[in-house]
Amino acid sequence: MEQLILDYLSENWSKDSAQKIQFSSVPKGQTGDLAMNFFALTKELGKNPIVIGSEIAEVLSKCDLVEKTEQAGPYLNLFFSLSTFFAQVFDTKVEISLLENKEIILEYSGPNTNKPLHLGHMRNHALGISLGYLLEAAGATVHRVNIINDKGLALAKSMLAYDQFGENKTPESEDKKSDHFAGDWYVRYDFESKKNPELEKELPDIMRAWEAGDEKWVGIWNQLTDWVISGVEETYERQGVWFDLASRESEHYERGREFAYEGLEKGVFKQREDQTIYIDLKDQDMGEKVVLRADGTAIYLTQDLSLWPLRKNHFGSNIDEMIYVVGDEQNYYFQTVFTSLKKLNLVGDTTMTFYGYGLVNLPDGRMKSREGTVVDADNLMDELSTIAEEEITKRNPELSQEQSHDIAEQIMNGAWKFFLLRTSPNKTITFDAQKSIDFQGATGPYLQYAGVRIKSIFEKEGLDMDHSKALSNFDAFTNAEKALGVKILEWPKVLTRSAEAKNPTLVVTYLLELAQSWSSFYGENSILNADSEALKEARLALAAKIYQVLDKGLSILGISIPVKM
Repeated sequence: MEQLILDYLSENWSKDSAQKIQFSSVPKGQTGDLAMNFFALTKELGKNPIVIGSEIAEVLSKCDLVEKTEQAGPYLNLFFSLSTFFAQVFDTKVEISLLENKEIILEYSGPNTNKPLHLGHMRNHALGISLGYLLEAAGATVHRVNIINDKGLALAKSMLAYDQFGENKTPESEDKKSDHFAGDWYVRYDFESKKNPELEKELPDIMRAWEAGDEKWVGIWNQLTDWVISGVEETYERQGVWFDLASRESEHYERGREFAYEGLEKGVFKQREDQTIYIDLKDQDMGEKVVLRADGTAIYLTQDLSLWPLRKNHFGSNIDEMIYVVGDEQNYYFQTVFTSLKKLNLVGDTTMTFYGYGLVNLPDGRMKSREGTVVDADNLMDELSTIAEEEITKRNPELSQEQSHDIAEQIMNGAWKFFLLRTSPNKTITFDAQKSIDFQGATGPYLQYAGVRIKSIFEKEGLDMDHSKALSNFDAFTNAEKALGVKILEWPKVLTRSAEAKNPTLVVTYLLELAQSWSSFYGENSILNADSEALKEARLALAAKIYQVLDKGLSILGISIPVKM
């Protein structure tokens, strides 16, 4: 509607001035469907905003889109003609073309093979999942990639602990999920090294031996990494995480080492007396960053230098943007990566984006993996699923145990994803499991229930959710439905802002407002017992449209609507 109004004013008033008009929700205490303000035009036209509003009100009095206008201070509130208004509501698209023809590579997750996934990874996944779907809803082609960090000091600690204390135990012998079993040895190293600090001195030798192909250490490494990756993949499937290309650090560090020497030959990198290769970024106030250790062993930077060309070649050279979803404490590191790639002339026209996010804390403080004080993703999901299943069984005793469990898994995923996305990514958050699974609060389950309630209306009538798509007569609508129509019309703008800012939190906020508007309307207005058959059909159509937007918005967040709740 906004664009239609602007188009009308461009033709019948002033094209240049019309483009500077701003729209907003109607201020509290006022009435109308949409508010216009003219603050940006005041200086340009040399007129008071009230005067400008009066002029525009006169022009719009001849517009079929607008039933009437109402001046309220600096605002001009618009009341749309019902038939024209709802025609636009039902024409609202759930996807946009903002990023059409854009090709984006999105990296997220990045698990370490010394431990299972934990709550911190879950925030990364919530953002990675939603960002991928968000960019696709805006028209982009998104390639999801993952790097599995399967080498380094952290894994060497697990290898050493398993070698000395493992006693050939296996996940099967201990009846443990494989990644949890492997993670125990990382915690065990921390415990043992406090008693015997000399253990730390063995780690560089283990890394060198592994890179040299030592049979013993390669064997232990293979076993531990296989256990972790197998367990992580199970968790991925449960969370709805997937990738077009997954790489292992161990597959690329040698090529990264070649990049380091090539950069040295080109003069991009420098070498110290101890043979350490580094990049000098002091001219950008970033100091010096090691690219390759003195003993020739690789580090994360070595790996990332080789990964980018590999990915670009894999998906084609026309990559518009490469996005890394990583904790914000890695900001400096990725600035180093980007600068190094640019100096090696490997970036081209691609925009390199660091998408940082804040920590996830527990109510009693920060998590620490090495001390075993993390919340494992599997354990948290089990807890949420159990709570949800108990509630579903209570509400729907006719469901089988398998049906209740499947629904509980959907609710569980709705709970943690929504909770971790409802706060802006750059902020640190404290995760509260009980609050996240609340069916009544501002939660994922609340939004899922809104969708379930709409579906139940159609089930009662024996109608398919597509039943109302052919509605063409909008004269039956009343002013009671307008607030919902206004909310639906906001969706493309919200999707645009969210995609531009790469911020799914904007989608979360909108969906809450949509669901609350629907709940208020449904509590005061009957659909199946409407005053007339025509109004009933119109409200069914509107309910189906709300469901369409709600379902699309939730799918962007990686959340599905269950059949029952």
